[in-house]
Amino acid sequence: MYRMLPLLLLALLMAAPARADQWDRLREDPAISEGLVSFAIARHIHNRCDSISARRLRAMGFINSLIGQATDLGYTRDEIEDYVFNEAEQDRVRAIADDRLAARGASPSQWEGYCTVGQEEITANSQIGRLLR
Repeated sequence: MYRMLPLLLLALLMAAPARADQWDRLREDPAISEGLVSFAIARHIHNRCDSISARRLRAMGFINSLIGQATDLGYTRDEIEDYVFNEAEQDRVRAIADDRLAARGASPSQWEGYCTVGQEEITANSQIGRLLR
């Protein structure tokens, strides 16, 4: 599933670097911020639990909806691409996802926890669960 994000946003490549303060509204928008964290959690689960797979078309649609929300906030596709591909932002989102998973018993030292969390999310039909099967 991690492979999906770069492929979906590859068309947005070739942007000039955006200033960090330009991204504050993206970081602070709950739908976008939580959407990226949900996507990261689903990716972690998919990559670490053999019994759970990604819903790739649904993931593509979800990422496209986040792009649409960001453009509605006034960001250009180039600015969105800069934000998503920025290494510091990726690290920030991954850290949030890792913390939330660890709080639920899923970590590199507790791999079985990823499957448990994934099944719980699928059963709850949460955003994370809808990205998995």
